[in-house]
Amino acid sequence: MTISKDDTENFPQGFSHTQYLKDVFLCSLVAFGGPEAHLGVFLDRLVQKKNYLTEKALLEWMALCSFLPGPTSTQLITAIGLEKGGRSLALLTLLIWTLPAVCIMTFIALIPTWMDKNSFAYGTAFLAPMATGFVGWAAWVLGRKVAIDQLSFALWGLGLTIAVFSTTPWAIPVTFFAGGGLSVLLSPKIHQLKSSLPGRFSIPWGILLLFIGLLCVGVISSLLSANSLWVTFERFYRFGCLVFGGGQVVVPLMQGELVDTNGLMTQSEFLAGFGLVQALPGPMFSFAAYAGGLSEQDSGINRQFLSAMIAGWAIFLPGTLLLFLIHPIWANLKRLPRAHLALKGMNAIAAGLVGGVFIKILFSVNWLGLDLVVLLVSLGLLISRKLPAPIIVLIVGLIYGAFV
Repeated sequence: MTISKDDTENFPQGFSHTQYLKDVFLCSLVAFGGPEAHLGVFLDRLVQKKNYLTEKALLEWMALCSFLPGPTSTQLITAIGLEKGGRSLALLTLLIWTLPAVCIMTFIALIPTWMDKNSFAYGTAFLAPMATGFVGWAAWVLGRKVAIDQLSFALWGLGLTIAVFSTTPWAIPVTFFAGGGLSVLLSPKIHQLKSSLPGRFSIPWGILLLFIGLLCVGVISSLLSANSLWVTFERFYRFGCLVFGGGQVVVPLMQGELVDTNGLMTQSEFLAGFGLVQALPGPMFSFAAYAGGLSEQDSGINRQFLSAMIAGWAIFLPGTLLLFLIHPIWANLKRLPRAHLALKGMNAIAAGLVGGVFIKILFSVNWLGLDLVVLLVSLGLLISRKLPAPIIVLIVGLIYGAFV
């Protein structure tokens, strides 16, 4: 993607990579909430205060990242680094942006190993119903946003049904692609669309081969090697390839494979980590470090740590490589109407999956009265939109502690 002279005229003349990375680190410490909240932090720090790019350029990058699987806000801030300093600065941006949350979630995954498991379960008991409240709120917000016509509502219902009844990991990615295809084929505007892609573009084949190669190496190694760390890499790299719609949509993928299919952790442990990540700044995909650590909870602290680090970084790799891949052709691709239609269908599927996970959790757990109070309080505070996630976690924790 190229940025016009008007977009660059306000860039700081003496651009410093070190200062830029310091600003990225500051963003990583205060960016609570989801992608929309992260966008506000970027706008305040990187655009208005530091003039690293203009508002117009920020919105163009946001449009690009919306097309890609993976964490939108992480890809957005990585894209800024890509534009300002190439791939090396982009990778450093990714590392610094994700480092605090990944390290904290890794530490949390190790806590049950150091503590008595009963004590850990007691101390985090309120997080499962609270996290369910977060999932329910996300399902409501996303559903209202994407189910805006008959076709998108039907695709939303398809995603919800798959999340509730399917137990096979491959069903979700197949549903995503089916949703995108159906959105294009069944759209009433399909006959008005041009079939050709405007302009000329080149494909960075090296990045494409690396993207496919890492997936193939992960799959082959996980099948042939007895080392479970290869399985961890393949699993979380694949998650990063398939997730559209943000951190909440990681939940059905991970829950289906880690909890329901392979039994690597209990649903309470899974939800406890998902609840904790709500209180942290930075990307929600850092939850992968927690899930990766718990996947090796019976193998010792050293192996847990390695698994957490591998999972924490592997899930971000596909989205970053796809960003590098599509960067040269974005100026033309964003004019392709079919891409917008496909994304609309995938977003409807994603919202339906989140709703299905909420229903599945709601009816698969034996809730106590206090659990329901925590869930409803969490939902109420989220719907009010007056408090940030860390304060909500603190409030429901205090409420739970006052009654147990």
